[in-house]
Amino acid sequence: MKFRSGYRVVKTLRKYINGKPTNITKANVSGQPDYIEKYLSDECPVNTLPSGVTQSIVNATPPTLPNPTQTFATDKTLSYSEYIQGWTTFHSWIPESMANMNGDFYTFKNGQLYKHHKNSSERNVFYGTPYSTEVEFIVNQDPSSVKMFRSLKTEGSSDNWNITVTTDTESGFINKETFQKKEEMYYAYIRNNNTSINYKKLSVQGIGVCDSVNSGSSSLSVINMNNESLSVGDKLLKADISNNKISNIVEIGVVSAVLANTITCSSFTSAPVTGDFIFSSKNQTAESEGVRGYHASVRMTNDSTSPVELFAVDSEVTKSNL
Repeated sequence: MKFRSGYRVVKTLRKYINGKPTNITKANVSGQPDYIEKYLSDECPVNTLPSGVTQSIVNATPPTLPNPTQTFATDKTLSYSEYIQGWTTFHSWIPESMANMNGDFYTFKNGQLYKHHKNSSERNVFYGTPYSTEVEFIVNQDPSSVKMFRSLKTEGSSDNWNITVTTDTESGFINKETFQKKEEMYYAYIRNNNTSINYKKLSVQGIGVCDSVNSGSSSLSVINMNNESLSVGDKLLKADISNNKISNIVEIGVVSAVLANTITCSSFTSAPVTGDFIFSSKNQTAESEGVRGYHASVRMTNDSTSPVELFAVDSEVTKSNL
């Protein structure tokens, strides 16, 4: 082990113009404003080891480190806006490196160079992989009351949106195939995910009392049947009536035909008996009033690779009366 020590004396100073040296020099005089006393230099003589000091070199053993793995399962690329001085956007694509040259944005992936924001290219395709555009927002008009969120209206150039709507109590959806274009806007009803029967709704109607049953043809006749609202595809149910109270509600089957006082099911899930009270229920998803809650979180997903514009989203909201 050797030591370097000592300072080197500055004898002359060189004049610089615009950061570049010139041939103009002057003596480094003590007391002048630009005087440099001395500086530490590696050109000083090398000292020998002091008496009684020995040299011992120890090669440290590097620690054993686990083999790192990277899954990219939750990684995101973030965008920073100089305009608002904050982070504004999450991106699903993960580059290896990024560069901004002559106003164009470039990234590197798997050793390949990619140029972003090319209008001639497909949208949402990064490094050969297509991604979906996702927009999420909260609908919270009149936050202190329970509401029914019934429909959505989008103002933009596309109806290619699959939408999920989640409230504090329920959830629903809109498939892109259900949007209808009206006056350059797109409308669709929110369908509730809850398939259980709500007996308070008008979609559940009494049919009458079972008079006879033909198990062989999965059919039954009803006394003074009220079939005005009954249609093919409805669920048929039975219940016991005692002291003007309904109990033991059981599904009979799905209606396949209605003729006079006779109802036929595709098959009996549970065959009725004479005296059962018969009623029906419409498809709860098709007949959905929307989703109920104080507020709704709306998540819109668009998988198109063509240019899409979205200007505004409106929701039809009414007060819940349950």
